Amino acid sequence: MAFVTYILMSSLIAGLHGNFEPQILGLTFSNAFVIICLELVVLWLGRYFLNISSESQIYDLVAYSGYKFVGVITTVGISAVFNAGKGTGGWVGWGVFGYTFNANAFFLLRSLKYVLLPSDNTPGNPSMQTIARGQRSRRTQFLFVYSYVVQFAFMWWLTALDVSGATVGKVKGGK
Repeated sequence: MAFVTYILMSSLIAGLHGNFEPQILGLTFSNAFVIICLELVVLWLGRYFLNISSESQIYDLVAYSGYKFVGVITTVGISAVFNAGKGTGGWVGWGVFGYTFNANAFFLLRSLKYVLLPSDNTPGNPSMQTIARGQRSRRTQFLFVYSYVVQFAFMWWLTALDVSGATVGKVKGGK
């Protein structure tokens, strides 16, 4: 739902500034879809290289990747009101981005901990294998990098997509 809301809200903001074109829907969808696909690839590669065998399905990972859109929608919406459609720039836009990013990263850190760092006696660890200290440390580092660095890049990419100030397919100042 947040994925579709992000696409519609970006198009609405472009329309309110008189710059709506149908291509904006496709451009916004493509960017958001690429972000979700890249995020899933990062999660699957992390699970593979760190030898994490969890019970989480692809739907769980897609659901976790969708939470970033709530923060992006909030940032884009508030920035559109306070910055007159000039993107995330300004103290208000970056302040809202900082808050929503940190809230999302903290949520992912706490939630994915149970997927990437199962305790030795949980039902998700049926073989009761103990996780070596070095392996647990690498998993913790991956979880931190994924929750903060990767999410920052993806959320910044989504909020930096400016569909309200330029006309898609035409050069500014051109005919």
